[in-house]
Amino acid sequence: MIPTEKQEWEKLANILKANQYKFTHIANEIWISGKVWMLVNKSKKLQWLNKWFPDYCIILKRWSLLFVELKRQRKRLKSGKIWSSPSVISKEQIEWINALNNIPNIEAHICYWADEAIELILRLESIV
Repeated sequence: MIPTEKQEWEKLANILKANQYKFTHIANEIWISGKVWMLVNKSKKLQWLNKWFPDYCIILKRWSLLFVELKRQRKRLKSGKIWSSPSVISKEQIEWINALNNIPNIEAHICYWADEAIELILRLESIV
């Protein structure tokens, strides 16, 4: 069973808390009855939200910021078999990642699964 993106967020948040990282989830959506509802798409009054901005902002222990867009694998039916494929990355998400990476002491990455995000954090922290 492939975990939902929400389950991956929860896993990442629990690991960050357990390791005493300061972080926040940038909420550009809300959950209604188990379904994600993108606020940006539903109301012109909420234009300050940007659905393409990365999901997490994490203060690394080396005193820099890490933004993570957390993606999940998706089930697909291919040739009669179920297989996993990466979630789609939009052009706008890539633009945000590139813009953030141009700011000193900030890194931004797209990660699949919480484990990949944790591996990234460990790799970045060992650079110090």
